[in-house]
Amino acid sequence: MAYKIFFTEDALKDLEEILDYIRLDNRAAADSFGSGLLDHLELLKDFPYIGSSVVERPGVRKVLHSPIRIYYRINERRKLVEILHFWHGSKMDPNL
Repeated sequence: MAYKIFFTEDALKDLEEILDYIRLDNRAAADSFGSGLLDHLELLKDFPYIGSSVVERPGVRKVLHSPIRIYYRINERRKLVEILHFWHGSKMDPNL
């Protein structure tokens, strides 16, 4: 059974900031990058454990869609992947 993807408000805010930044230079690139990133997340529906564990945050995992790190956690009972943050690799890790 496939998992559902849920985006937290923080994740949606992060994503909008990233795409707004790219849009400043190139709207088409922002659209393309955003679509690619969301397509990448589709993998989590069937393979939620594909990401690596975040050692300092038990229960949190991350995948990379370069240069963006996507932080998430899995709720087995609800078959849910909760996207916590989209974070640019050049920034310090978010408070999870």
